[in-house]
Amino acid sequence: MKVAIAINGEGRGHLARAWAIAEGLIGRHSVLFLAPAHLRGELALAFPSAGVDVIPYLAFEQRGFRLDYPRTVARNAVLVARMAIEARRLAVSLRDSGVDAVLSDFEPISVRAARIAGVPSLQLNHPGIVTRVRDPGFEAFAARAVAGYMTGKPDRTVICSFFSGDVGPILRSELRERLRGPGVTRGEYVVAYRKESYGAELDAALARTGAWRVRRFPNPDDDYPAALSGCAAVVAPAGHQSISEALAFGKPAFVVPVEGQYEQTLNARMLRASGFGDYASASELASRLPSFLESLDGYVSAIDAYRANPAAYPGWRCLDETDRAVSLVDSFLRGVGASAIDFALDRAKEAV
Repeated sequence: MKVAIAINGEGRGHLARAWAIAEGLIGRHSVLFLAPAHLRGELALAFPSAGVDVIPYLAFEQRGFRLDYPRTVARNAVLVARMAIEARRLAVSLRDSGVDAVLSDFEPISVRAARIAGVPSLQLNHPGIVTRVRDPGFEAFAARAVAGYMTGKPDRTVICSFFSGDVGPILRSELRERLRGPGVTRGEYVVAYRKESYGAELDAALARTGAWRVRRFPNPDDDYPAALSGCAAVVAPAGHQSISEALAFGKPAFVVPVEGQYEQTLNARMLRASGFGDYASASELASRLPSFLESLDGYVSAIDAYRANPAAYPGWRCLDETDRAVSLVDSFLRGVGASAIDFALDRAKEAV
């Protein structure tokens, strides 16, 4: 079958999940990526047999390490107004390309285009988890409204989440090979994902940790899978992909949610509730990170207990479930294929 994989361009988690799913599908299916321009070159280089069609995307605006609602609305107003036009344009492209099914990771245009083109669609994402949590307050309400808009009306939805999800961590092959290959160790260093919007606070916090060595990312000169497999802990923004990769490797995580971004706040709260990590705001980072590192043995013990008997922890999905995710996608595609065959047989009977 020919599968169009649509990727939200905000953050790297959407790309990482779509990348991992594509690795599982290529060889059995033909893949076409629908992605923003800034991802085109990376995808074309990694998947030379797949096509890449450029689509626009909705993006967040931040002020420091806080979500700026007015600027976010202003930045995306034109695309929201043009959403129906973009969906119709993409629907024509899907028909012309012979796409049989659409797989979207929180990408709104593709699902709308699929409905117009009469193509089945599957939403596989993490941010949709906010629709399963009924917290009060403006940020939670806004997150649910945005999630509903972004996911559209797919034929099926699968939520990837280390808590309350349909499937757990989805990892790219380079991480899975490291996880299964040389083995995972616990070294005397921390992997830290440094973002400019909270870099000064992170540097100050890391300076107070004393003896801990730090391997900072993104860093094109360092090996992230190797660093992750050998570190003692991970410090990162509270995006789901960073947390799930750390937990899949059995690493305690300390995360910093973007203020005003409810999904990240929810991820951070659930990480603390699991006992596998903790969080702090950017302003609290310098005071909270050292105590987290001093308590690593307790977090490691909690993770080890979970990994020894995951069934005793209902609701938590913290192991590599990439194969399960690909299987769920394959199951959806088999259903699409069976429906197409039934449709063709019905038309043949009518012709006779």
